[in-house]
Amino acid sequence: MITKQKKQEIVAELTNKFQKQKSVIFTDFRGVSVNKLMAIRRAIKKTGAEFKVARKTFLRLALKKIGVEYDPKELDGEIGVIFSYDDSVTPVKTAVSFRKENPTFKLLKGILNGKLITAEEATALAKLPSREQLLGKLVFALNAPIQGFHNVLQANIKKLVVVINKVKESRT
Repeated sequence: MITKQKKQEIVAELTNKFQKQKSVIFTDFRGVSVNKLMAIRRAIKKTGAEFKVARKTFLRLALKKIGVEYDPKELDGEIGVIFSYDDSVTPVKTAVSFRKENPTFKLLKGILNGKLITAEEATALAKLPSREQLLGKLVFALNAPIQGFHNVLQANIKKLVVVINKVKESRT
C-alpha cells in the first residue's frame, strides 16, 4: 500500500515532468512483454525522452496542476507516458515503429504545445521529417539561387576563356 506522502511525491514528480516536456504521448502497453517494454524504454531514452508508467489518477492530478483539463480515465488499458524533453518528433517516431513490431502497443492521445492531440495526429507527427532534415532542406532552398547565380557567372567566364584560347590558336 502506498502512503499518502508517497502518492504526493509521485504526483509532484509527474507534474514536474509535464512542465518540462515538449510533447507527451499516452500509450497502452497491455500485452507487451517486460523484455519488449524495456527495449522501448531504452530506445526512447536514446532520443532524449522518457517512458513512464503511472496510474490514471496520478496523471489526472498532475495534469490538473499544470492547467490541462483532461481526465486520463477516458483512456483504455495500462497507461505508459512518453515525455519528450528535447525533440517532439523523434520519440513519437520510435513509438510508432515499435507499434509496427508489437500490434498490442497502442498510441492513445497526446499533448503537443499544451493542446490535446489524437492518436492519428501523433502518427502524422511521426511521419514528419526530423528537425535536422528540415533545416537541411531550408539551407538547400536558401542556397539554390546563390549557387545558380554563381554557376551563371562562372559559365560566362569559362566561355570567355574558351574564346580567347580559340583566338590565340587561330593567330598561331
